[in-house]
Amino acid sequence: MRVSCTAFVLAVACAALLWPGAARAQTVLWLADVLTRAREQAPQIVIARLAVAEAQGRVTGASQRLQMNPELDFNVGSRESGGNRSTELQFGINQMFEPRERRDARIAAAGALVDQRAVAVEVAARDVLRDAARLFYQALYAGERARLLAASADLANSILDVADRRFRAGDLAVLDVNLARSALARARAQSAAGQAEQAAALGHLRALLRLEGAIAVEGSLALPAAPDADTLTRAMEQRPELRVLEAAVREADADLSVANSFQQPNYGAGLRYQREGGDNILFGGVTFVLPVFAKGQELSATGTARGARLRAELDVARARVHIELEAAQAVYERRAAAARVLETEALPGLDDSDALATRSFDVGQIGLPDVLLIRRELLDTRFQYLSSLFEAAQARVELDAAAGVLR
Repeated sequence: MRVSCTAFVLAVACAALLWPGAARAQTVLWLADVLTRAREQAPQIVIARLAVAEAQGRVTGASQRLQMNPELDFNVGSRESGGNRSTELQFGINQMFEPRERRDARIAAAGALVDQRAVAVEVAARDVLRDAARLFYQALYAGERARLLAASADLANSILDVADRRFRAGDLAVLDVNLARSALARARAQSAAGQAEQAAALGHLRALLRLEGAIAVEGSLALPAAPDADTLTRAMEQRPELRVLEAAVREADADLSVANSFQQPNYGAGLRYQREGGDNILFGGVTFVLPVFAKGQELSATGTARGARLRAELDVARARVHIELEAAQAVYERRAAAARVLETEALPGLDDSDALATRSFDVGQIGLPDVLLIRRELLDTRFQYLSSLFEAAQARVELDAAAGVLR
């Protein structure tokens, strides 16, 4: 009796069609569904978006044309002259202004901060999407492995049936039957463990996506088309870490411009009313604050040092992301090559070898230890191929993350 992985998959699919209540009870997710929900629901992304709104408040403050409130003063006193006493009063209002260049620099600094926060959303999204994609493939791999283990248990059961029949016919010893029964028990235990691993992988994915109820994943671990190297390189140049540092450099330069504006004097205009000796007097005046001592020295020094530090960090980051992309691409190419070797050289004929070994045991051409050894070798080959596909899928996720494609 031959029970292949294909037959097992078809049996599972038929069961799902004949039991619509079970199918409706779970949410079926493809990779695109996982990534979309991760973008919408991940707390890290939500918090990063709120930080953008917070930074926009600084732009509102920097855009105000008048940064200083008007000053009001009121004085009243008594005046005595020649035995006559009168009440004198003074009332004035003054408004200070700042150089236009300072406001422009302040707006530029606030805008650069908003850019940093906006790109930080992409950083959070990249990390979340990488985790979500890895968990999706982990769940997909666990499901495929569980199905393969279930098919292996069915095949072990068929071998036990053959061994039992041959034992009753007097062709096998009871030791062989016990050996076949032990092999079946191990296969069933491995199948249960595979189902547990699948449940754990789906649970981790549910936790990341914050989904209630049962879920299932649909997709394929088959190798996709090879990525275009030029496309990856162009995408890498826009990696969010680099853009965050570029925005930080712009903010530091804008802060330096703000510091330089303090070398220009502030000025103000005022109006004063005074009543003296029964006379009403009105004054107009101009005020200048000369940059003699406080000229933005601290802001200038920190802005210059911060700009130099950020430019050095940006150079280091550019070199690092190039290395990360090259390493990720090399890893993926080798993982994919390993899967292709097994696919072209080991997989063809596995099902036929399974059937031939079972049939040879059935007719007494090989013994039970031989058929169990052959089955173990064939099963290990299938597991190795499945693992190689999973490792290649994980390596592709890391490659897309290193190139900045995941966003």
